[in-house]
Amino acid sequence: MTDLSIDQVRAAQNNDLAATTAVIEATESRVRRLAEKAARKVSPSGGDRYMNAREEFEQTGRIAVWEALPRFEGDSVDVFYGFIYGTVENALMDAVREERNPGSGADTDAVKVFLSMLDTAGGDAYLAEKLAQTVPPKGRRLSADRANAARLAYQGAGSIDAPAVTVSDRSTRNSASDGEYSAVYSLAVNLASPFGVPDDLVTSDDRTREESRVKHAVVNGILDVMGDGQRTVIKHSFGIGGYTFYGHGDSGDDMGLATEIGTTVVKVRDARSKGLKAFAKRYVATVEKSDAQRALALSAAAAENLARGGRK
Repeated sequence: MTDLSIDQVRAAQNNDLAATTAVIEATESRVRRLAEKAARKVSPSGGDRYMNAREEFEQTGRIAVWEALPRFEGDSVDVFYGFIYGTVENALMDAVREERNPGSGADTDAVKVFLSMLDTAGGDAYLAEKLAQTVPPKGRRLSADRANAARLAYQGAGSIDAPAVTVSDRSTRNSASDGEYSAVYSLAVNLASPFGVPDDLVTSDDRTREESRVKHAVVNGILDVMGDGQRTVIKHSFGIGGYTFYGHGDSGDDMGLATEIGTTVVKVRDARSKGLKAFAKRYVATVEKSDAQRALALSAAAAENLARGGRK
């Protein structure tokens, strides 16, 4: 890195050509490295797309330096470098987002909605992406493309250096039906409480329809970000989302479930056990930020229930 003085920075801010050249030379190598890392996010395997992106991002970085220079108000070169490189990183993250999702619109509103869902999701960005499409009220929900673009923008925002989820009464249920709500809450209750239906997990006469809808969306969102195998077994076990209901535990039909999905009973039980643990961990995380004591209680109850194989 070329040595740079605060006097040169001030002179460059006053349009001194020699000082501006010194600033460009002092920042060029770091701008190029940041551009290379940004290009790798667009095309990890290299090739023409990587080369084109790198050249474009280098120019984006230089422009960001020139545009940021007049705005600097610090009093040391170290502060100047921090300000400039932070500005360059932000500009490159915008460029990466647009290159990955042209026109998908990770706009300010989309990012705000995503960040509000990030709290609900307990910090899980992939779950927040799913929830942003279902939890907010109508008019605020994001499309799949906007939610994805918002997640990518969030994950790249920190730094370019950051690394680039009874058998006899078996039936199918429609996802829009009351039975679907019942099945979703049955899953949450099975995980969280050995004593029946806890107030925070199920609807009751004094709970609003909106609260029910949000909890329903959160449970389904958690299932959506789980692995295919675990998600399929859990949905069949509880009859969620139109999946045939096979039950679980002593009253379940694991042989029938295994036959339907083309696997073994042992694999069904393993997938259910791991899936319930993964679900419980994510569900507790969604409660933790708003109510730490309740989260601890749910975590303890889930651990006790799962130790019994998910049986009440």
